[in-house]
Amino acid sequence: MPGEERAYGQWKELFHEVVSTGLCTGCAACIMACPRDVLNYERSTFHPFNIEDSTAFDDCIHGQRGCDICTKACPRFRAWEVECDTSLFGRARAANEPAGIFRDIYLARATDSATLNAGQDGGLVSALLIWGLESGKIDCALVSKLSDERPWDAEPFVATSREDVLASAGSRYTYSANPLAMKEAEARGLRNVALVGMGCQSSINGTVNARNVAKYSRRIAFTIGLLCSKSFTYEGLMQGKIATEMGIPLDDISKVNVKGKFQIRLRSTGEEVDIPLKQCRPFTREGCKQCPDFAAEHADISTGGIGRSEGWTLTIVRTERGAEWLRAAADAGLVAVKPGVDDPAALALMHKLAVAQRRRWPDLGSALAAPGVVSPDPETQT
Repeated sequence: MPGEERAYGQWKELFHEVVSTGLCTGCAACIMACPRDVLNYERSTFHPFNIEDSTAFDDCIHGQRGCDICTKACPRFRAWEVECDTSLFGRARAANEPAGIFRDIYLARATDSATLNAGQDGGLVSALLIWGLESGKIDCALVSKLSDERPWDAEPFVATSREDVLASAGSRYTYSANPLAMKEAEARGLRNVALVGMGCQSSINGTVNARNVAKYSRRIAFTIGLLCSKSFTYEGLMQGKIATEMGIPLDDISKVNVKGKFQIRLRSTGEEVDIPLKQCRPFTREGCKQCPDFAAEHADISTGGIGRSEGWTLTIVRTERGAEWLRAAADAGLVAVKPGVDDPAALALMHKLAVAQRRRWPDLGSALAAPGVVSPDPETQT
């Protein structure tokens, strides 16, 4: 009812507390969840905006009447971290848990050579999605793929088959708001979905449960988080630095990776060209600069190709659902698993990067600040 006090505000509060303050990561959860379809996405800024004609840009007529779904879905609105933690794990993250709450850590890889070769590191994400699709656990996966129009840019994609999963495998390092693909999944009648995304997107796994966004808590059957310190703008890194300054045709790139440096593999020669990460930092996307979550802390399983075990994926199992999926994929022979302690360098690096990224979150001086997060230190920000 108008004027009634609510636990969550509406678009007006979301705009002023998240979008206009720079806390918005551009994940598009609010757009995905909006039941009135009055929010859209600005690709150049990675920000949502209101398309209603009847209200100001920072207000919403449906919000005035009581709708608060956009604020409930947002994984950066108010006490998002505490609420997600409590909903998924029964307690808040402690200050000495910078990478979030988890059950176990493994090293995992796909056993199928085609899946392993198509994947970024160990092919685990692809193997899990293929198992989910072929076992009937999910109808589709919301992922990213290479853009058809802009070489080596990423865009949301609905994968419904093994072929789709392998075609979309690998990392791009430009940003794709994968939750936007939910609209296509809904239009196609695909009910049970897996969501793959960085921490800013995979925390939707927590918000829709914590804040009772029932439609999507039922639809999102599994969430895979990708370890991520930042993404880059397409115009700055790909078109500016790589294509223009370095003279590398974007359509000659076969793979990119980040291993202490930005690595480019050329299709024509097989040569690897390395760019120091310091040279890439000016092209960091604005939505990444205050994100505190390196380790995708609210996914069912978080994954990343860090450490010294080449060809294996660091695999952080966080929820019971995550444990069941990994166990079932391994029992089906699609995934090989070994203890995470076999690669202590990966564990140490994950902790180091998670600690550094926590410093990005602003100290709001209130309960809105995530627990254990300290004020940003410009000397140590990455």
